Amino acid sequence: MRPFVSFLFAWVLVALWLLSDLHAAPSVEISRRVVGLFEPSRVDDLKQLVPTLPGVDLLRVDYDSTVAVWRLDPALVMTNYNAKKPPTEEQLAQRLDSLLGAASARSFALKPLSGIPAEKATLVQLRPPILDCRGCRFAVYNSIAKLEGVEIATVGKDGLISARIDPAKTDQQTLLAALKKVRGLEHPIK
Repeated sequence: MRPFVSFLFAWVLVALWLLSDLHAAPSVEISRRVVGLFEPSRVDDLKQLVPTLPGVDLLRVDYDSTVAVWRLDPALVMTNYNAKKPPTEEQLAQRLDSLLGAASARSFALKPLSGIPAEKATLVQLRPPILDCRGCRFAVYNSIAKLEGVEIATVGKDGLISARIDPAKTDQQTLLAALKKVRGLEHPIK
């Protein structure tokens, strides 16, 4: 009788596992551009932040293209995960963006991969006055990096803003207008 009870108990456990949504979900890899990589040290900031996010691994990050490759465990990343109806890649990317933003006080965000080839992007360089602290550089960067049509943006310690833009979606005048809204930039931008 005892072997039968053990056998029955084992089958009940297997049935419960198969019927539940708690069994391991396959991990999913996604690639997205990272907004917030305005200087090389921000890559280290991102790498230090990621271990605080359950179910998220940063596999690679390229500062020059701002592209990061992530591995996500949907069961840990998504609230209300349902194995019978797994989330789409876009839903996972939106959730990762939300987690990154919350953990970094919105200093990191995600954007879709670039829609134009690098050789078709236009380089725009601007030099606002006195960007002598990291916070100032971030404020200036943030004012242009999230604009539609800005593919990649950086701000050097010398204050030079470099932005690769899609000329069909934005232009230098739009970037200048965004910079003029940044508090503290009262002097002309070159």
